[in-house]
Amino acid sequence: MNGREQELNKYLQRIAENLDISDTMYEKAVDSYSAVGKWLGECADDTLVKILPQGSFCLGTVIKPVSDDDDYDIDLVCLLSDKHEASSHEIKNLVGDWLKQHGTYKEMLDKKEGKRCWTLHYEEFHMDILPCVPKEVVYVEPHQTKIRLTHMIAPHIYEPKYSNPYKYHEWFEERMIVRLREARYDHAIKAQVEITDVPLYKVKTPLQRAIQLLKRHRDIMYEKALETEKANAPISIIINTLAAHAYNNENSIFEALRSILTSMHTYIENRNGVTWIENPALPEENFADKWKDEPQKQYEFFRWLEKARYEILVAPSEIDGLHKICETMEKSFGSNIVRRSFADVGNDTRKNREGGELRLSGLSSGLTTTVNENDKKVENHTFFGR
Repeated sequence: MNGREQELNKYLQRIAENLDISDTMYEKAVDSYSAVGKWLGECADDTLVKILPQGSFCLGTVIKPVSDDDDYDIDLVCLLSDKHEASSHEIKNLVGDWLKQHGTYKEMLDKKEGKRCWTLHYEEFHMDILPCVPKEVVYVEPHQTKIRLTHMIAPHIYEPKYSNPYKYHEWFEERMIVRLREARYDHAIKAQVEITDVPLYKVKTPLQRAIQLLKRHRDIMYEKALETEKANAPISIIINTLAAHAYNNENSIFEALRSILTSMHTYIENRNGVTWIENPALPEENFADKWKDEPQKQYEFFRWLEKARYEILVAPSEIDGLHKICETMEKSFGSNIVRRSFADVGNDTRKNREGGELRLSGLSSGLTTTVNENDKKVENHTFFGR
């Protein structure tokens, strides 16, 4: 990367960090879904219940809501391991009935039943619980992990739908395995723990950070859009999948974004006239299955992609002046979080200067804390002369 790209990467890094869910909030969510799982297990005297996180919470790509009125979204799979023969209607209502038997959960439960999920509303997040059973006779990690979903298309009428969140998570980690191993190793050294004990949410690769930024850009773009546009905004699973395909284990967020935004569209297929974004964990599942009947969704995806390319990669690289770069990034990620992130970077720079760790690496590379043979140390400011 050149000096400008290094500078942009520094700000992108801090913005992504400020978008992230806090350890406290993460642990609160884990405690909450563990409690739900315990209750469902106690209700199911003759049924084996397994609770699995899925989606952004599992992949380490959760971001803060744009509005204070919105909350975090926690996606869970509630697997009834030995109910393979039960109908979708039976599975869905069995889990719903168990939740309604709990005095607190009954009050937290969304009054409107979702197509697939039961939703519990907490103070700072909501939890979508997806009842399901093994697609085959049994569910065995890591070999046999396909699940049959409860997908309601009308009252008491269900359509067969399948997924494989366990394998998707496995595939996602494999797409960033080089940087993930490095990040886990670094964290293990600092925390003095075994590498195998480092959970995914404790580390972040450039791929995860890039996805957080892309989702934030989407949220900002559609925050004040027309309802028809907002309803057709790119969904997270499509952004996640195409970004992971396009990622080449770059070691910086800016380089990761450049690779992703440049080539993610090339992983969209045309299968006999049908636009297809394959679920890498379940090839027969098309994440873009709605695009055929709702072409506006495809249009909005490419409109978002073009806008993201310009606003994230091009515009900040073509202007001079820190305040102008800040203003440009505000359009992509939101004013408050960008201004806070720029202030954070400024404070870090001041501390490094005062600590004698800041160096000038040539005219084109900018300020750095990395020591090279030809770097010139930046003297601390006193502001009162010698």
